[in-house]
Amino acid sequence: MKRRRNIVMSIISSMLGLLVFHTGFFLFIVRSYGISGPVISRFLLSTVIIHLSLLVFLLFMRRKFYIIPSSHRLVHVNIANLLTMYRLTATPTILFLLILNQRYPLVGILLIFTSAAFLTDLLDGLISRKTGQTTMIGQYLDSMADYAVLTVVSIAFVYYGLISNWFFTLVLARLLTQFASQGFLLLYQGHVRPIASPLGKASIFVTMTLYALAILSLFEQARSFSLVITRVFELGAAGVIIASIVEKGFILHGEIQRARRRKMFARRAQQAEAPPNAGQ
Repeated sequence: MKRRRNIVMSIISSMLGLLVFHTGFFLFIVRSYGISGPVISRFLLSTVIIHLSLLVFLLFMRRKFYIIPSSHRLVHVNIANLLTMYRLTATPTILFLLILNQRYPLVGILLIFTSAAFLTDLLDGLISRKTGQTTMIGQYLDSMADYAVLTVVSIAFVYYGLISNWFFTLVLARLLTQFASQGFLLLYQGHVRPIASPLGKASIFVTMTLYALAILSLFEQARSFSLVITRVFELGAAGVIIASIVEKGFILHGEIQRARRRKMFARRAQQAEAPPNAGQ
């Protein structure tokens, strides 16, 4: 009971700390550049909703805070999970910085903040493996953070012309493939096992790298060079994303086959345990 209470308090304090950080950072930028207007209240509302939603989800999933494969339960949120939570909660800040950059010279801050958020995608996995702190909740959070950030940033980037329309369509297809496959498995077998496939992680990495390069086009001095590099990199990233979509199809097929075998074995076990008919 004490261990469970500790993880609950750790989740609450971690989310409160992230809320204070993102709010304080944004308000500092707003004050430094003399920004005013409804954009501030809209940011505050958005970031509070994101943090509150994640808090409710984590409290509901608190029993998933255990190390794989030992099943040792955590008493506090570890560093790897905190980095993933940071990436997920950074989404409103990235979006509003991108919006404000149209009127204020925030490109340097936007580049640093966005790159730092993308970098946590590498750091959280590296730290969890090096410290032996890979957790079940971390697998759920990592996937959520990756796709939440990519969805929001992709919409903003295509709106402001930082990426091509065809590449945005491809990214959207990858995201829909992920959500559709997870939803189908949830309906088919009643649960979803988070799987971090090599090409899936690679597609996230190349897309985040592309978006970091695209931000460079906001610098007047680097615009022409960045546009050329971005368009070339889009082609390479597209190849990785298409390969990851194909891989996702094979993974889905494998999961369905395993679910069928489990159902078949369960039926056989029930038949073997069933009592003989009274007339026999």
